[in-house]
Amino acid sequence: MGYPPERRSRARLKLPQVVRVRPSDAHLHFDEILPTLNATRDSVYFASKNASYVKDMRVFITFPYSDSPGSLNRESLGQVLRVDDLGQGRRGIAIQILMPLYVGGKETVR
Repeated sequence: MGYPPERRSRARLKLPQVVRVRPSDAHLHFDEILPTLNATRDSVYFASKNASYVKDMRVFITFPYSDSPGSLNRESLGQVLRVDDLGQGRRGIAIQILMPLYVGGKETVR
């Protein structure tokens, strides 16, 4: 018995990387730094116990994220594509990275 054909347009990187996620809605207050379960250049999937994530929610996402001095962390606008129940209070969160956010000058988008 074979596997179904791969529908994804990009291969997934299963090596954990760190992602930072914050809500774009000012009424929600969380700031999570978590390892990814898999990722591509324009999407990430991670596990969280945060119940605030819902489909189509807009978030600010920094991927990959590092707190090392001199790190070049680029924040982008993202959208939650899917929320999976992983059991034991954990939820799988799939986020599509929509566009980078530029800080400073006339290019600032927020």
